[in-house]
Amino acid sequence: MPNPIGTRPTTLPSTTTPSNSVTVGAGDTMSKLAQRLGVSTQALLEANQTKYPSLATNANMLQVGWKLNVPGGASAPATPQAPAQAPGWAPRTNDKVLFVAMNNSEAHRSTLESDALKGRGTDVTVVKDAVKDDTVGGHDLSTPDGAKAFALSLGLPGEQTKKIADVLQNAGADSRDELAQIAQQWAAAEKGGQAPSRLVLSGHHVGYGVYGENNGKLDWPTVGALAEAMPRGAKSVEDLLVAGCYSGGENMMEKYTAMFPGAKTIVAYDGSSPGASSGATAHQKAWEQATRGTSQSITHDLFKGMRKGENVTVWTKARGFDNGQPRPALADLKTQQSQLADGFRAALSGSTGIPDTQRGPVRDFYNATQRLIQHPETTAAERTALEATRDQTIRLIFYGPVSNRFQEAYATKIDAGYRAVGMQPPNFKTMSRGDALKSIADFQAKLAANPAAGDAATRLGPILRDFADLKPSLIPETWI
Repeated sequence: MPNPIGTRPTTLPSTTTPSNSVTVGAGDTMSKLAQRLGVSTQALLEANQTKYPSLATNANMLQVGWKLNVPGGASAPATPQAPAQAPGWAPRTNDKVLFVAMNNSEAHRSTLESDALKGRGTDVTVVKDAVKDDTVGGHDLSTPDGAKAFALSLGLPGEQTKKIADVLQNAGADSRDELAQIAQQWAAAEKGGQAPSRLVLSGHHVGYGVYGENNGKLDWPTVGALAEAMPRGAKSVEDLLVAGCYSGGENMMEKYTAMFPGAKTIVAYDGSSPGASSGATAHQKAWEQATRGTSQSITHDLFKGMRKGENVTVWTKARGFDNGQPRPALADLKTQQSQLADGFRAALSGSTGIPDTQRGPVRDFYNATQRLIQHPETTAAERTALEATRDQTIRLIFYGPVSNRFQEAYATKIDAGYRAVGMQPPNFKTMSRGDALKSIADFQAKLAANPAAGDAATRLGPILRDFADLKPSLIPETWI
């Protein structure tokens, strides 16, 4: 299941705001904040549950950037100081590019993009999926000993080595190898040298991180945790390009600048992004030229006329956020999403299909939902609900590949469960959503009428329910 931003330590320490509140930062938990404030955890929860309703059900669902109310009688703590850097070191601008190719499948070869940059004479270091999953330099990063051995190979101080090993251990499967390769590049800065000052993260993106088909996901909390463990490496990033769909709203820009405090320019997308063979190389050529040296001249207009150039968003330290249009009113976005909801509900029920994943009423509904999530006036509670809708909608749009992966992953359980209630097992790969939902409803009815059908049927019931509801807990983003 994708991890919401804030469920693991991410980026910077908490800071204070002018009012009697505290801003959530890297590694903060309710108990840690309560201890610093000199209040009970329960008092801190009660003071913020109205503002952030998700805390009522999970006190650990903090997000970096949330401004928590400080209970009466307590004072917000002084801003913790960043760890002292050894004298004489500072990140230096260079034109080197660290290119992380998360989606290097046959259909979406991110390395075509890095190859195009190299062909222009750019100094590019490519990070991509290892030949053997989660293995770098002979170290099996999926084991505690392997993660520790790799971290030791970086030659950094003991406490920092442990932090890096912990990040790798806590990361999702088949993303540790890419994280480790990033750590290898950033280690140069941690030891007093210089890391590449330009970073490209290329792959699919829904909202939680960058991922690839048949590969893992660099989720934002984990990237932030590595940035916290390797602050010099993270601070070395001056120009960031997130080459993935729906990666570039104002809300996302705030998260990127928290992870990369030295950022001067950020380019991402507030709609779908072009693929490696359908425009991405042209975008990246323009980005590469505009970010040489210390220039902050890059603007949204640079991408005019390019395929999907209208979806580019740009942030610069000098000028702030720029997507080429005025910020829409929140009420107008809500009305737009509401008007598109019927098309979404029809497809969700299986009464209509989705012949084109890139356009149509369901894609329009998804776009409207993404825009609402990224609007700075959307409340935290609204954003949580919208993210759940977003996650269900994107799985509905790509129901074809999702149903294929579901059948492959659960074929044995499907076969045993259906036979246990006297039904012929279906093949969800070949069924429309409407037919699949009918089959699932028939199975659930048989199971309800025969509660003694056995463990195989009982265990299959919740799996089929979550598949019908397109739950992220059952359907990971990497199936999309």
